[in-house]
Amino acid sequence: MPNVIAITWENDRLLVLSATVHNSSATFDHAELLVSKDRLKEHVQKYRLIKSEVIVVLSRADVEVRPMVFPPVPVDELPDLVKFQATKEFNGYDPTAPLDFFITNKLEHVSRSTLFPAVRTVNKKGKADEMISGGSPKHLLASTLRPATLRKIQEFCDELNLTLRRVVLRPCETAYLWRHTTGFDPDRAALIVELDSQETSQSVLFQGEPVFMRSPKISCPEDVSASDFAARLIAELKRTRIAVRNEIQGVTVDEVVLCGVGANFESLAKQVSNGLDIPVKTFDPWQGIRCSGTLQKNLPEKPERFASLIGTILQNIRNESSNIDFCNPKKRREPAGHRQLITGILAAALFVLTCLIGFGFYSRTSLTNEVRTLKAKFNTLKNTAGTVTEQQNQLNAIDAWLADNVDWFEQLDWLSRKMPGAQEMILTELTFSANNGGSMNLRSLLKDFSVVSPMEEQLRDEKHVIKPGEKGTSSGNPQYGFRYDLSVFLSKKSADAFTKETQPQEQKK
Repeated sequence: MPNVIAITWENDRLLVLSATVHNSSATFDHAELLVSKDRLKEHVQKYRLIKSEVIVVLSRADVEVRPMVFPPVPVDELPDLVKFQATKEFNGYDPTAPLDFFITNKLEHVSRSTLFPAVRTVNKKGKADEMISGGSPKHLLASTLRPATLRKIQEFCDELNLTLRRVVLRPCETAYLWRHTTGFDPDRAALIVELDSQETSQSVLFQGEPVFMRSPKISCPEDVSASDFAARLIAELKRTRIAVRNEIQGVTVDEVVLCGVGANFESLAKQVSNGLDIPVKTFDPWQGIRCSGTLQKNLPEKPERFASLIGTILQNIRNESSNIDFCNPKKRREPAGHRQLITGILAAALFVLTCLIGFGFYSRTSLTNEVRTLKAKFNTLKNTAGTVTEQQNQLNAIDAWLADNVDWFEQLDWLSRKMPGAQEMILTELTFSANNGGSMNLRSLLKDFSVVSPMEEQLRDEKHVIKPGEKGTSSGNPQYGFRYDLSVFLSKKSADAFTKETQPQEQKK
């Protein structure tokens, strides 16, 4: 069952990609463009994605991103510094809003012209010394998300019975995927371009790390084959190159990477290359990706738009942290100093001692209550012992009666198979008795007594005891001139009991 889902919004549509994880690899199973949340709910139920882990990918337009530069400081202090600086850099910053950042280490030897440069001193000869605090300045990109947006995402996942794991940024995830392709060149600053239904996501990668993000809107970006689309895209790319050159000194875009393949994108790449006078590559995000047979044969419409979703799932299954993750923002690590260690040990010892005292008191109280309860039960049982004995005697009587119970239908079937036919014998009376194991008393009329011995032999077996009765003549029926009585006992016990009852009567006679 697919157990990782990546979701992103493209204005009026939802892009959904699910994958099955096997150890540290993934097989992508389903990829669709959906038009509503209800369709996504149907998608989750159809492919049994309930309780899967979800990664939500946000576009650049959904968040606020600001570059920041700090003097050389320990990395552990950056979370507090970023929060402090966010109140000045972000528009209407909410201290409760999720805030995350990532360090662009590759910018150590450049500076952002829009922010303060690295602090240096000048010696008597007029030459710049090394930075005051040593090391290099910390360049980073910080991003914040409105708390209401994060709550809506969480409610959205809860409604679909999905587990939210990450909320990441689209340019960072696409950059991760691009870094793991054969076309990536770490020595060239690349401008990655992704098209969606209303805008173009443009992110600049310097030595593989995002250093600049922009998402201008372009009318009809889906129709890349339009005659004027290349001109409109080139104009936006020029603006991006100028913004990068002005903001980050020392970084120049060396190539453009178009996310998409096919004749239309190849044609667009040539036009952009001629317009910007720099190399332009096309990038197929599905190249080298393991897909299920169904997905491989039926890739979704606009497959190039799933680049960030593919990248974030691969990053997740490899247990690599995202540059920006609003569910797991970077926090200051609390140092474990000598004083904190002693305090922790004392607190642990006090906790253990408190637990031991509490456990002893609880055990004593529990045993006292248990003794009291057992005494009450003993008194109750003692008072009800007579009633229980009487009930047991009644149950024994019932068990004895059930033991003597006889399946008379089975005995009738057995008797019908052992008795002679109607041409030789007819029954005039058949009496059943359940006492002492059960017995059957037969009164019959015979044509002659020659059938008596064979009949008794047939009826006598290990489960039945035969007691012959009276014999004589009969004048009631001319065809059957003889009468014969017979008792069949179902056990030796019943036969012995019958003998004891009949012997006193015979002695009296």
